[in-house]
Amino acid sequence: MDKNAFLERAREGAELIKMHVELEHTIRIISHRDADGITAGAILAKAVAREGGKFHLSIIKQVSEELIRELREEDYRIYVFSDLGSGSLNLIREHLGDRTVIIADHHPPEDGELPDGHVLVNPVPFGANSVRDLSGSGVAYFIAREINRKNRDLSYLALVGAVGDMQENDGVFHGMNLDIIEDGKALSIVEVRKELRLFGRESRPLYQMLAYATNPELPEITGDERKAIEWLRSKGFDPDVKYWQLREEEKKRLHDLLVIHLLKHGATKEDVDRLIGDVVLITIYPEGDPRHEAREFATLLNATGRLNAGTLGVAVCFGDENAFKRALKLVEDYKREQIEARKYLIQNWESLLWEGEHVYVLYAGKAIKDTLVGIAASMAINAGLADPEKPVIVLADSEENEELMKGSARTTERALAKGYHLGEALRKAAEILGGEGGGHAIAAGIRFPKDKLEEFQELIDRLLGEQVGAHGDKGRG
Repeated sequence: MDKNAFLERAREGAELIKMHVELEHTIRIISHRDADGITAGAILAKAVAREGGKFHLSIIKQVSEELIRELREEDYRIYVFSDLGSGSLNLIREHLGDRTVIIADHHPPEDGELPDGHVLVNPVPFGANSVRDLSGSGVAYFIAREINRKNRDLSYLALVGAVGDMQENDGVFHGMNLDIIEDGKALSIVEVRKELRLFGRESRPLYQMLAYATNPELPEITGDERKAIEWLRSKGFDPDVKYWQLREEEKKRLHDLLVIHLLKHGATKEDVDRLIGDVVLITIYPEGDPRHEAREFATLLNATGRLNAGTLGVAVCFGDENAFKRALKLVEDYKREQIEARKYLIQNWESLLWEGEHVYVLYAGKAIKDTLVGIAASMAINAGLADPEKPVIVLADSEENEELMKGSARTTERALAKGYHLGEALRKAAEILGGEGGGHAIAAGIRFPKDKLEEFQELIDRLLGEQVGAHGDKGRG
């Protein structure tokens, strides 16, 4: 990756924001509603506020033509899209061509010329891997750092976003995420340890941490609190103790026992790597506080976004203690919905599944919320329901439009090696079906008319098959 060229682009975006702040223009920020987008929006908003500027921030589900038309009617001179917008460059140009626009994103951008006054701050054109080298919050962080070096103290929020975006899904951080970690370490606000990467380090007793493990799942333990308690007691651990309360030697012994448990049940190296790896600790919060560990902080923010309270998540990032207490209540609802989604998948996988040569497609109707389809697709892989070398797409009825369905696709690095690119396949499928789609190679999303489900199944299987065929031809060449 050409880091210097990317930073020069970030500087260009920062200078535009500073100019509009000096002109006393309100900075209109539009950000995605997951943890990465919420932290990205909060970083940019905080950077603007520190310069004495005003901002208007919205947390949204996705960019659509309807949204862009609505923004067009607003009386703002500058728009900043964060953790989204790269897949809608032409739409933004068409409707906001006469405004200043900054797109601070890490998703692969669509082809198209940018008009004067539009700046794309995105690491992908500079050689970055969009899935692991930098997240949307990371892009926002580098813009904020260019606005003012004092904004390095926002590095912890960028890392919360990176963890929420699973940038370290293989157990370690990559690319420019490492630069953000160094900034946080230099200010003594971030610490990175090799620890257990399951959710619940700060807030859950060990038995719940293991019983609700999904990435990876723990065979014969995940989904059963009683078995988790029995397993821990048989190994000499108090099931009610929290992970952060263990002594270092106890943590090491627990790590070793869990790795052995996975290997005994045929786990892959990828599963083991996901179990023990880089864990980001945020030292401005005490141990036992969910905000002390990036994974729990990210889950807290994801809960606010997925339950349509994304601005509450922004308030948490701003340090609002009342917002934090309200968000804590949402987390339990969010985790409960995930558990129900997992149960539904396991119980209905065989009866509802459509399987093609290159893809699994499961339509859940209203049984799984459309905000959880991505998590559900990952669960199907982690639970061993799906062949890890074949992509999974989970579809649900759209909560916003009863005539549409929304889907998310997930796969693994092993599947990518065969030539699959989920973002490209879903983008093409959406164009044919009259919907919207796109995303990363390993994770992507789509919306399309509900009456085109059967057409979608055959189409996506064919498109993915063409990718594998083209990849094979390239390899032989």
